[in-house]
Amino acid sequence: MLLPMPELHAAVTRDTTRTDSVGKTRISQLPELFITATRSKRKMEEVPARLSAIPASQIDLTPTNNADGLLELVPGANIDRVNGIFSKNASITMHGLNGTPRTLVLLDGVPLNKADGGGINWNRMIPDFLDRVEVAKGPVSSVYGSNAMGGVINLITSRPVGKFQGLVKTFAGSCGTFGGLFSLGGKTGSGTYGMYYQLNGFYRQGNGYIMVPESTRDSNDIKLSLREYLITGKAGYQYGARSYTEVEYSYYSDKRGDGFRVFEPDGGYNEYPTSAVRVTSNNQFGNFTLLMSTFYQDEFYHRLSESVAVKKGSKYSLFTTDSRRIDYGFWSNLTWYGKHSMSYTIGIDLKSGSVNGADTYYTSTDILTNKGKMDFFALFGEYEWHTLNQNLVILAGLRFDMAQFHDGSFVISQPTSLTDFMDKYPTVFSNQSWQALSPKIGLKYLFGKSLNVYISVTRGFRPPMLDDMCKNGNVTKGFKLANPQLKPETLDNFEAGCDWEPFSGLVFRPSVYYSIGRNFQYFVNTGDSINTGGDKDKPIIRRENVSRAGILGAEIAVQWKIFKKVSFSGSYAFNDSRVTAFTVLHGGTDLTGRYIMEVPRSQFSAGIFWTNRILQTSLTFNHRDFQWSDDENTLQNPGYNIFDMKLGHTFFKKLNLSCIIQDVLNTRYYDSKGNLSPGRFFMLNLTYRFAKS
Repeated sequence: MLLPMPELHAAVTRDTTRTDSVGKTRISQLPELFITATRSKRKMEEVPARLSAIPASQIDLTPTNNADGLLELVPGANIDRVNGIFSKNASITMHGLNGTPRTLVLLDGVPLNKADGGGINWNRMIPDFLDRVEVAKGPVSSVYGSNAMGGVINLITSRPVGKFQGLVKTFAGSCGTFGGLFSLGGKTGSGTYGMYYQLNGFYRQGNGYIMVPESTRDSNDIKLSLREYLITGKAGYQYGARSYTEVEYSYYSDKRGDGFRVFEPDGGYNEYPTSAVRVTSNNQFGNFTLLMSTFYQDEFYHRLSESVAVKKGSKYSLFTTDSRRIDYGFWSNLTWYGKHSMSYTIGIDLKSGSVNGADTYYTSTDILTNKGKMDFFALFGEYEWHTLNQNLVILAGLRFDMAQFHDGSFVISQPTSLTDFMDKYPTVFSNQSWQALSPKIGLKYLFGKSLNVYISVTRGFRPPMLDDMCKNGNVTKGFKLANPQLKPETLDNFEAGCDWEPFSGLVFRPSVYYSIGRNFQYFVNTGDSINTGGDKDKPIIRRENVSRAGILGAEIAVQWKIFKKVSFSGSYAFNDSRVTAFTVLHGGTDLTGRYIMEVPRSQFSAGIFWTNRILQTSLTFNHRDFQWSDDENTLQNPGYNIFDMKLGHTFFKKLNLSCIIQDVLNTRYYDSKGNLSPGRFFMLNLTYRFAKS
């Protein structure tokens, strides 16, 4: 049987207690099941798709201070967090795609991508509170619908297994960073029955660094800063090996300085206070499993921004953006494990997202408000059949999504010369609806215990974002006009791969794929330009479905259990992502043949993990090739190589002292906006864990 290395560890199959090398009590991680790919339990080695999973042991050893850093070793995952812990957000893309909205991110199965902009707040996820991470690459829209074009990432939090257990952690590091966290929980009863509860808290602050290169820095450039905290509470009742009902509430708040100050005491900053509620019930009875889950997420984004237009006589501007983004939904799926090695799943998915935003100018009287809502309704089904002596697995699925955009508006109150030009470009709002059909078919054949191969054909889609449909405003490329008539993007993916274990302890996982994208959205120049109060005129642009894309990709992951306590993980990914056809509007630039921006052609990562009685050690390496930073492919964002490491020692089986060093060689790099990374960054952690069985 294929070795259960980190990529094979997956969903929990039963509750057992395990104490790892740093005294951390967790639910046992068994390699047999994987939930994320199908929303129901499946043996990972039998799913015809490229799957990865990060178990608790690897989470403990990974040298990262944020949850997105756990994905650095996942083949083809492209992570953008140039400012480290001071980044107001992070983005992760996969499978040769760019743009956060094209990858669906889940927290305990709940979608985090907002209908407004498609992004998620990675700062809300704390690595110490996670039990495992599951990744399904390639389109998974046949199960999850919107945003699952490039794949799905599911962050799964831990659950208490002892009568009383917990951890307390304090940390301090570079840039005046310090903070702490705690997790307390317990479970009544015995075995697979009983109530459980958990309370988590987290706090972190730091003075930051100046992200502007010294050669272009002026007196208005100040240090980035952060102050954030999170509190979560979870309670549930387990009434069987795979049956439970659980409720969870979390509240997150932060304030991150953007590194620019003119007159305001703190300069510009961003805040993302977020409340979230989840209720999940999983019930197994006989050959049936019924999963039901509902969620509610309320984010109130606040931004204060200062700017100075030097060429306009140092004209000063101050404004705030307040945007309330509410997303909620319900889904349920019923799986029947029938005769003749067949199973059937049917499900329903309801989801809604809204935005209510306002830009308020304090250096004039202008107030710009935008509103919009998007509702989704979906039905999906899946069929699995094991045949030819259980060696051939056939997995087929189909999902139908129907969406409606409504209640859109954009209004300017008390306009001045700063905004009255927008009256020349009125947006006509009307209810818009569209449908998406997402099929998949996959075959996997198991040649004994050491080799399996798979092929799959899948379709994914990405819905238009409310921000593009109902908001006018300045963006990096120009002045954006709302487009309520936007339609979804689609992506057809053809893929083949295998898992091969030539000898015990060494596993190779290569795969190749070709994706065809249709109706991809690009900013298109309307042919006009306008002065918005800055140093120069800006082109007037609008999102349009004008492009086809072709993505040729290949990945290989290698995992090697060198010795009992020493393991190696490495991967290489190549992507040739291009625009294959482009509809030119208003005399704009034809992008046919251009590379898709912000997609590295090659990526390489490697990590070695070693635990013994004295030290718990890891060393990781990440290489990112250069990326085009504009659609026309005229500007390149250089590639970079980064080493990270973690060293730890456990005292008295309960107290652990560790040090994380990121960017060991101090290789500072830039993002597409010219922002500079922090360079070498230290974090010293002291953790006390306890458990009462």
